Amino acid sequence: MLISLYGEEEGVLEKEKVIEKKANDFVIHMKVEREKSGIEVHHSLQYIGEGAVEILHQTPLISVSLLDKNHDFTGSLIQKKLNKGNIYYQESKILSPIDVKGECNLYVRAKFLVNNKLVNIDHVEPLMFN
Repeated sequence: MLISLYGEEEGVLEKEKVIEKKANDFVIHMKVEREKSGIEVHHSLQYIGEGAVEILHQTPLISVSLLDKNHDFTGSLIQKKLNKGNIYYQESKILSPIDVKGECNLYVRAKFLVNNKLVNIDHVEPLMFN
């Protein structure tokens, strides 16, 4: 059980989830698990197309948030070459506990360029909190 600054009980993730979202030649892999200060989201981007590609992205490559659909991508472009099957791991994101119980949406967006074409991968995953 987590207690908020206001003395109220906050929601705790009911169960861990493993999520895959496929879009064209890419797959976003995510694992959502309980963490002592909220939830932790592990995430990566896998290239499953043929040959090699080069992607350009701002930070973060994959944005995750609870309750809020807005995503903030900032900074200079980062260049990454991926071959078929390569997984581009991202730093885990810890999201603070929420003060609601029941269902809450996890909003996910990956945004990057491939061959000068913008790729947006959006996903909404319902999570249950007790």
